[in-house]
Amino acid sequence: MPIPATSDLPKPKSWDEFEDIVWEIYTRKWNDSYAQRYGRHGQPQHGIDIYGQQNKSSSYIAIQCKRYEDRKLSLQTISIELHKTESFTSTISEYIIATVASRDKRVQDAIRLLNEERQAEKTFLVYVVFWEDICKYLLEENNRDLLKKYYSEWENIFVNQQKDDDKKSEVIQDILISDIKADCKLLQEILNYNGKDFLSNKWQSCLKQNRSIYQDISTKILLHQKVGNEMMQNIQEFYSQLDTIEEQVKNLIASQLQAQTLRTKPKYGTGILGFGTMNPPLWHEKYFTESDAIKLSIVITKNLISLGGIKDITEKALDLGSQIIRNLNRN
Repeated sequence: MPIPATSDLPKPKSWDEFEDIVWEIYTRKWNDSYAQRYGRHGQPQHGIDIYGQQNKSSSYIAIQCKRYEDRKLSLQTISIELHKTESFTSTISEYIIATVASRDKRVQDAIRLLNEERQAEKTFLVYVVFWEDICKYLLEENNRDLLKKYYSEWENIFVNQQKDDDKKSEVIQDILISDIKADCKLLQEILNYNGKDFLSNKWQSCLKQNRSIYQDISTKILLHQKVGNEMMQNIQEFYSQLDTIEEQVKNLIASQLQAQTLRTKPKYGTGILGFGTMNPPLWHEKYFTESDAIKLSIVITKNLISLGGIKDITEKALDLGSQIIRNLNRN
């Protein structure tokens, strides 16, 4: 059976039920307990089914409810309803068409162009709220009672799904904590590195190996729902710092290799045939020269500076990783 988080709720079977749903949603959205359904069936309603004021505004927001099937809502229909609003005696700031029709690019494009004209005319703008949007409102936490009121069976399914998602989120969080702990252990190795030994090639990719849980979109969505925006931004920043560290370490390894190559070049007079037996270009390639000594000194100095920079950002990443672990454990 489909669940509310992934598919549409059943569309209301009557226009009266649809208006009730829309009225209850917008009474809350506008923070207007006096928002009303306008008139009754058979009375002229000036193209308006519901009206109210957002946060005690001096003007009104008007809603026209259309229980049309897909592709029945046309710009002509909207124009007819807009024309009727001219006889409404109060000022309108927004006009909303709420419909059970599915989201339609054709209608959206027409409304956008219509609003460009209305904006130039300095008159109220028109918005279309499709059935997918209304479903989304009903699934919001503060509208859970409305979901239960109009779709009691679906509300139970949603609650059960939420429990399953919570369990999944806990597992995801535990795996993420384990991954970040592994990263922090590697970061500590970098901080303990004395610069004398040759860095292992593992540092060119080892910090990317603990991200499978974070890189999966569906698990990331569940994690975001559990820990919130700020925590997700901290985790993203942590992994961004790891990427920077790996890139800088990769450059340091290449520079260490260059220094190692210079160190292993033989010096003149070590048993290899002397200068007189080879051309000058081959001499510079074969033997450790004064130029090589200068170059090696520069490379060593550069490596020490680079290592210092790597340790600085590593220390920050380690602090951030430890902070993330503490906060995740508190959730």
